Amino acid sequence: MSRTTIDDDRAARTAEPGRRPPELAFGEVRTCLIQNQGTLSTSASVALMQLTPGSPVSKVERPVRRVVSPEQVTGIDCRLNVAREGKGRAIGTVLSHAVVTNGRVLQGSAHVALTAAASSDRREWRHYLRRQGVAEIIGSPNPNNVLDGFLGDSTPTNGVDLASISDRVIEDVQQSSELDHHTALRASTAVVRWAATLEAERSPTVHIVKSDVPNVHAVRLEGRPGDLPMLLRFCEEFALHEWLLTTVKDVIVARAEKDIDRDRDPLDSLLFALNQLVPLWMPPTYLSERMKALWDGVESRTHYTALFDKQVARVRDLRDQVKIRPPRRF
Repeated sequence: MSRTTIDDDRAARTAEPGRRPPELAFGEVRTCLIQNQGTLSTSASVALMQLTPGSPVSKVERPVRRVVSPEQVTGIDCRLNVAREGKGRAIGTVLSHAVVTNGRVLQGSAHVALTAAASSDRREWRHYLRRQGVAEIIGSPNPNNVLDGFLGDSTPTNGVDLASISDRVIEDVQQSSELDHHTALRASTAVVRWAATLEAERSPTVHIVKSDVPNVHAVRLEGRPGDLPMLLRFCEEFALHEWLLTTVKDVIVARAEKDIDRDRDPLDSLLFALNQLVPLWMPPTYLSERMKALWDGVESRTHYTALFDKQVARVRDLRDQVKIRPPRRF
């Protein structure tokens, strides 16, 4: 794989006159804590996101501070992992970027749109570079088999390897000299792998798919080709909220309960959750009506917000329990 960088305008150009529109899109989002003891300021976050010197970094301050790096471009030429039957080859480029939320949470996000090639012959690289973020499929596998093969793939290095690309973005950020390489909490990285079917006049929908890959959450979406930027943003928001729920439930609450049983003090981690993580729970319903519809679809099946509120209440109970606990007698 080879990687270059592009500006935002070229990254957004995935369709040109005379070219076939994308039929599928794949993506992977990895979410973790930034390796820094303190919360990064806006200026520090912007400096951290300067993965390409001179290229613009985008940012918003409200309702949650979000800073996004310039897009990176990685060339791919690989076979497709096709479920059931069929085979194909994908040639083109993948877009990837990093996201810092509220100076605390880091995401590496990679995605590619896929469309059928006009011929069975491989073209020169300059042909594929004209349409960055798009890969052409040589062969004629069933699109549903291609989508299912990507979502269920336990060895992505044998196919469209977005895992390595998104992970590399995170590594580029975490290795920065701007960070002190210490974290206030030991928490794992969450992975959301998503795939979308893109067809004209198709309304955006989302389905959570059971994944057989450990620590990977799979999402299947539908929408129009023009919905791709919105679907990508939704998956990044979903990945952030999935990580928040998992971290509060399986890391902070679980460890605090064990610490209390062993007469250890978990107050620092409980306060970290309440002060640093809970304020980040801001479902993307404010972004657009279509985004709201997608999140409502997730909520109707998972009740994520109710589950998160329950865990937050448990964090507060544990905090209060620690504060009023009498000192240990020796």
